[in-house]
Amino acid sequence: MLTEWLAPDDLDWFLRAHFQAAPFARPAAAKSAVPALDWVTVDRVLRSDRPLDVMTVRAGQLFQVPTPRSAGEARALMQAGISVVVRGAEQHDAGLRALADGFEAALPGEVHVQVYATPGGTNSYGWHYDFEDVFIAQTAGVKDYYFRQNTVARDTVLGDRLDFTCVRAETSPVYQSRLIAGDWLYIPSTWWHLVKCAEESLSISVGVMPPEQLRKARRLPPGWTGNR
Repeated sequence: MLTEWLAPDDLDWFLRAHFQAAPFARPAAAKSAVPALDWVTVDRVLRSDRPLDVMTVRAGQLFQVPTPRSAGEARALMQAGISVVVRGAEQHDAGLRALADGFEAALPGEVHVQVYATPGGTNSYGWHYDFEDVFIAQTAGVKDYYFRQNTVARDTVLGDRLDFTCVRAETSPVYQSRLIAGDWLYIPSTWWHLVKCAEESLSISVGVMPPEQLRKARRLPPGWTGNR
């Protein structure tokens, strides 16, 4: 899948030029991912018989409501300005599992897929960073991504509850990328990012944790096993 998104460039070029070093965006190159996440997929994932890891978020904070178990319930939450995020979504849908498998075949490390259903005019989180490398495919709607290099908080232990307020001390330049359906964006691990949803959207976030990152982790974030 990643090799398709990179065309006409190849994986070796991406690993040399961008992986774990610099963001990269390409419009209309992830059209093959669009069918992997629509409202039918959201419904199938939320109705899964397996345990779900669902976060409901409003105005950048976790918001405690009953876990939605259908697309209809998710859309009702979105009407109230609440985003629905499913972590480890590859465990609940064959298409998302195939997407994760494709990334694991292309890149070393452990891969997990998150799916986002986000209301227009909102943002799920404030400025934050992830320890995994993140590949985002927009499958519906429009999102604006703001990102910047992290020069102030690169040594936080994996798995700790993080205080992202140190972003106030960040002086690195801010970049922006608008994604519409079929576009994708790569954000290197530990880079700051902030997402604003311009209109109701669905998006896939593929997280890749390299082996060396897994080995040095004292505690892993939720969902990461360290076994791959």
